[in-house]
Amino acid sequence: MRLLPSKKVVGEIAVPPDKSISHRALMMCSMSSGVSVVNNLLESEDTLRTFRIIGELGGNFRGGFDRMEISLASWKESLRPLDCGNSGTTARLMAGVLSGKEGFHVLFGDDSLSGRPMERVVSPLKEMGASISARRDSLLPMCITGGKLRGYEHSLSVASAQVKSAILLAGIQAEGTTAVTEPHCSRDHTERLLRSMGAGITVSDKRVEVEKSELLPVRFSIPGDVSSAAFPIALAVLHENGKVTIRNVGLNQGRTGFLRLLMKMGADIEIEVEESLPEPMGTIVTRSSRLIGVEVGSDLIPSMIDELPLIALAGVFAEGTTTVRGAGELRKKESDRISVTVQNFRKIGVEILEHEDGFSVEGPQRITGGKVDSYGDHRIAMLFSIAGLLSSEGVEVTNSNAVGVSFPEFFKTLEEVCQ
Repeated sequence: MRLLPSKKVVGEIAVPPDKSISHRALMMCSMSSGVSVVNNLLESEDTLRTFRIIGELGGNFRGGFDRMEISLASWKESLRPLDCGNSGTTARLMAGVLSGKEGFHVLFGDDSLSGRPMERVVSPLKEMGASISARRDSLLPMCITGGKLRGYEHSLSVASAQVKSAILLAGIQAEGTTAVTEPHCSRDHTERLLRSMGAGITVSDKRVEVEKSELLPVRFSIPGDVSSAAFPIALAVLHENGKVTIRNVGLNQGRTGFLRLLMKMGADIEIEVEESLPEPMGTIVTRSSRLIGVEVGSDLIPSMIDELPLIALAGVFAEGTTTVRGAGELRKKESDRISVTVQNFRKIGVEILEHEDGFSVEGPQRITGGKVDSYGDHRIAMLFSIAGLLSSEGVEVTNSNAVGVSFPEFFKTLEEVCQ
């Protein structure tokens, strides 16, 4: 896919449903008594992995992803290995779910996911009583023999919503109290949904406790994915002639760090919260802006982990130096997002410095154009598509179909606002 410079970026767009919440809704509603009704589930490559795995395990679904009735799954033992594809959320959270279910299960993934370490999930689940073995102790395929679990006190060295959620989903099936403490607060979608479903949960600063709980059915609509919205937002802010409105988008504080950082850099962004339960959602309006460079420290990383490569793009157009540090987690995503971001920016004419745990870029600079590789990573494919629209000569993105993981209509959406 070749993205050519756009003269104007104006309009109102819709972004796909939130991927993180969709995964959790499919899993947790399948663990509840009664019938839950969930509107606006994301139907993408990643969420379909979760949907199909639960189906293999006796899932009970009626309707489509626009409106789905979800009943308690039988959680039968699968005769086949369970394919997580490229979805780290599926692999890690399902490990927590299956640790409390009787039977033997095997989780596996594609080449990329099979290279991503699972030790921070495997170790605490073992402490709770699950029998888990994995390739080289921490890589997929992962074999899980679930059963009776006991509550345990966990202290995470790195804030991670996926690791925290895996432990909490095991914890609601365990005898006693399960507690998770993080160095920084990560996104809290799991906690919010557990509370809505009647779980015994206590949240205090960076600590979460859960008791063994029977989950109750819920009815709710999933908001638009603010991580997907970040890309057209960045485009409108950085373009010299841009104004984009996005409605019904999630505004969870644990996910809006990128918006807050852009505003700190000088971005003209209006945010209006219109609903608050179980997830805050509303409207974002963003306009062309002049930015100044900023330094991003480790305390801000959890609230914008998926958007961090976009900070490099913002830094290209900002006055002064923009630096991201404390983001070593980016090397363990679908690609090594630090290395890939730096390599690709250099290919399109941008001077950028790579750090072990981040990057620095001095602005303002001009993006000339060229050819880059997404390495099959949806966030990287979207990042350099936006870069192409802001370039002088255009950017060709190979493996651009990776956007289907989270934003299947990404290129169609860009066409609606780019002139």
